[in-house]
Amino acid sequence: FLFFLLYRQTLIKERNMSFDEISELILREEYLDILENPGRKDQLIFIICLKEYIYAVPFIIDETENIVLETAYPSRKFNRIYGELL
Repeated sequence: FLFFLLYRQTLIKERNMSFDEISELILREEYLDILENPGRKDQLIFIICLKEYIYAVPFIIDETENIVLETAYPSRKFNRIYGELL
């Protein structure tokens, strides 16, 4: 997994989570869903549960087929949809 270094410290500081935690969940296939991003054709979204809340993790697959995580944010919308799975 690759990720934007700019967001690494922001996630740790503002959301008390890290791309390392997120990557581990994804590698263990513990994500809830993968969705197409309707606003960006080239981007997909992992839906994950972390710390008892649902997060959206937008990502792209680059030209060498690396998954590039862009950010992660708590989503009320997806928490309503997937929260019952907690």
